[in-house]
Amino acid sequence: MNLACANANDLPDLARYENERGLSNPSYILGQYWFRKINGSAGLIEFPPAYNYLREAVASIVPNTGLYDKTIDLALLNSTETNAFVIPGNHLFIYSDILRLINNESTLMGLLAHEVSHLELHHYQRSLENQKNEQAKALLLVLAGVAAATAGDGETTSALWLGGMANQVENMLSYSRAHEQEADRRGRELMQLSGFPTSGMNELLAGLFKQSLGSNRIEFLSTHPLPQNRLSDSLTGQEQTSVLFTPSSDSFRYFRATLLSYRAALEGNRYRNFLSSSLTTSDEYHYGLALAELLMHYNETALENINKVQSRNEFVDYLKTIIYLTVDQDEQAKQVIEDRLALAPNDLTFTYLAGQVKEQKPYLRTTPDQLGYEKRMVYRHNIAVARQRNNQPYALYNHALLQFELGKDKPALNLINRAIKQSSGSDRSEMESMKTQLELLEDAQRREDLN
Repeated sequence: MNLACANANDLPDLARYENERGLSNPSYILGQYWFRKINGSAGLIEFPPAYNYLREAVASIVPNTGLYDKTIDLALLNSTETNAFVIPGNHLFIYSDILRLINNESTLMGLLAHEVSHLELHHYQRSLENQKNEQAKALLLVLAGVAAATAGDGETTSALWLGGMANQVENMLSYSRAHEQEADRRGRELMQLSGFPTSGMNELLAGLFKQSLGSNRIEFLSTHPLPQNRLSDSLTGQEQTSVLFTPSSDSFRYFRATLLSYRAALEGNRYRNFLSSSLTTSDEYHYGLALAELLMHYNETALENINKVQSRNEFVDYLKTIIYLTVDQDEQAKQVIEDRLALAPNDLTFTYLAGQVKEQKPYLRTTPDQLGYEKRMVYRHNIAVARQRNNQPYALYNHALLQFELGKDKPALNLINRAIKQSSGSDRSEMESMKTQLELLEDAQRREDLN
């Protein structure tokens, strides 16, 4: 394992954490519990093309790390707060608002490299060696946040809860200044190894520093302290090729437009001003308007704006399909889906959409390497197909799996019990086997909560 920028004398025995995403790792059990609970909030962004892009971006960095398990699960959260953080078990969270600071791909890669470095350097486990009691305290705070969010209503409560999420777990997940400087230095190494200009790390730190001079608190700096010498330490490091020689990709620009469109929807009637100040090209602006208006249920104006977009890519085609389905233009939606699947027959994003247009499609299966957002697509696809076939038990079964993925354990187990009662044969055996797996994971989480 490459821990070049860490002092070996300061490290605990990391062999205990060899498999970051294994059920034998208590940090993974607890992290998975948090991950699913947060995914069950109304602030979760469900836009598969954005996850597809982010997954590829992360995948360009992790092969150069010493992580035993290269899989990092992802969650995009809509909030007015500026934050990104990782939690045990290789889970990465990015808040929509932080994309206001990130206007090029190199800067995003700087953020990802920094966060992945926290995972590689096992900063959580190392902090836990000195603060073992903080784990239980932080979990209680997280559970209180979950209860407050589920008791409230709508996007405002969700945004407030997510905005305070980093603060609630601050005692456990905040890193020391030494850890931050380690992550900066290792992040720069990862960027160089992955072929990205390290100027992106400098731009990220400069943007955070500039915003920290304002009156608003930045949640990112609550968990990632910014000592005075951190920026200068980064800027005096050896800088690789300038970002000017690596223009941002089309996918990055639409990824950024997507997250800022979700963020704009939290502005209410000011969403147009928010987007006009953030998105510079005509296509990105009209795409952003269409998405924000769809989120705010201005369906007809969303359709008008998406039809003004001249670009064709995964983001635009996905949004266009969703809008067509929303305004009952199923034939137009089918055409976009067919065009995409003709180019990539195994594209899960558009295979999932095909299952939503009332066509007889086969059921899909999850695979061990799928991330949470992919599993949610599979479950929703199977629910739609099962309902088309009047297969109530299988619809209940997949609904149960979806609920569990969203951290709703008791409703999930109730649904799977109903599915088992109504099923028979091989379907029943599959459901009983999965129920056992869910109960084992729930039991492991419960035991970990008590420790």
